[in-house]
Amino acid sequence: CGEVRAQTQWTQDRTDGVSATAGDIGIRNALVVADEDGRRATVLALFANTGEPDELVSVQVAGSDAEPEGGPLTIPAQGAVSVGPDQTRVDVTGVDAQPGRRVDVEFIFANAPRASISALVQPADGIYAGALN
Repeated sequence: CGEVRAQTQWTQDRTDGVSATAGDIGIRNALVVADEDGRRATVLALFANTGEPDELVSVQVAGSDAEPEGGPLTIPAQGAVSVGPDQTRVDVTGVDAQPGRRVDVEFIFANAPRASISALVQPADGIYAGALN
């Protein structure tokens, strides 16, 4: 008999992004998409909130600050929101985010503690084509 591992037994992300937790906020599938020279980038992530309403105030990518398009992004109580090309954008310019490498990303919330991850930088092609403005 071979080893059987139910899908729920996997503890690692099965996507390009990484996950983290900041208090009641779960950060899922977070990654960065950048142009060829890594100077322009955008953040993709999903935020799931199991607590009271909160806001994503800003994001730091490799030390460069960015804010959600239109100001702080509300994360409703018991709800979820995403940042990305078809949702609220979090674009970064003047950053050093070379595709194929990892960069430090810090998510800053109004109430939840800060969360830091090491995110993979994907090139803006394939499934990520069109992610950049």
